[in-house]
Amino acid sequence: MENRDWDMYDYIKESGQAVRNIVDNQDSIFGEALEYCKGKKIDQMYILGSGTSYHASVAAKKLMEDKTGIKVINMYPMEFVDNEKVFDANTLVIGISHAGRSTSTICALDKAKEQGMMTIAMTAEEDRPIIEHGDRTVYISIGDEFAGPKTKGYIGSIATLALFGLKLAVQNGRITEAEKRELEKRMTATTDQIPDIAEKAWAWYRDNAGELKECRRMIVLGCESCMSAMLEGTLKIMEAVRYSVTGYELEEFMHGVYHSIDQDTYMLYLGNTGRHYERMVRMMDYFERERHAKNYMVTSDGTKEKKENFVYPFKNDEYFASMEYVVPLQVIARKLSLDLGIDCNIPSDPEFHKKMGSYTY
Repeated sequence: MENRDWDMYDYIKESGQAVRNIVDNQDSIFGEALEYCKGKKIDQMYILGSGTSYHASVAAKKLMEDKTGIKVINMYPMEFVDNEKVFDANTLVIGISHAGRSTSTICALDKAKEQGMMTIAMTAEEDRPIIEHGDRTVYISIGDEFAGPKTKGYIGSIATLALFGLKLAVQNGRITEAEKRELEKRMTATTDQIPDIAEKAWAWYRDNAGELKECRRMIVLGCESCMSAMLEGTLKIMEAVRYSVTGYELEEFMHGVYHSIDQDTYMLYLGNTGRHYERMVRMMDYFERERHAKNYMVTSDGTKEKKENFVYPFKNDEYFASMEYVVPLQVIARKLSLDLGIDCNIPSDPEFHKKMGSYTY
């Protein structure tokens, strides 16, 4: 490892403990926000964020809807600002910006407030501009994460949204405290494995590094409970290795993209168990046999043991699978960028957000 005080790989391994910290301190983290929501009629929630924040909201959506009984709408902030018409006044808008500076998320919260909606700002940083634009603030309490591409921040954002949803469900009488605790245990059982997943994934990467270093076109496929892991893993690899990586939902990929696959395409499949798994395996076999693409799978299926596949006893929880399946992709992002001579901890242009106005200072 590089001789520095922090590194993206360290933060990957700290993700499980970060979730534990959020669970242990949930009363203080969510107290003001829950008091703000108490007694208010909430028919729907918009969760707005860009990049990693958006992907975390995709992961938390199913749990939040199932347990609160409230419709959750994931949306990019500027899409909300420019094109969204909200017809229901009983709407809660949660704007997430890990760094607390996202101009688009701030604009979205401002629009929601101007139209009389309830608003909560969610951030990992204190004393940042976003806290002035929500009626209440919830902090993503993960500790420091100085490395560029966010890894611990992704896992922590999912945990924060999930716990907020669970606590709101208890407050509104939708679930019991015992049911909430059982779901917390399921979440921490998943995230407690992250350090071990990361170590095993690094060994898997080393076994395949020679071939992966030749890659210049990668496609990541996911479905069901791993949609968020597909989105976030695609972003992490692209941020780190700095060439084109694209991600698709399995069925969406079949509607046209398959035409472009050839022997120079690297295919990475998130093979979580579910009703689409066998179809994913069939697709992987097809592209290996008929297009000679280079195939890699992340799965818990022990029958898929071979050098190219990362096989691990994942929990495969319907609500939390993305928190574990993303880890091998995060590891690829860091280790491959190192092998390509790229320090992804340093932005390609430290002044980019100032030049574009995408951060508020």
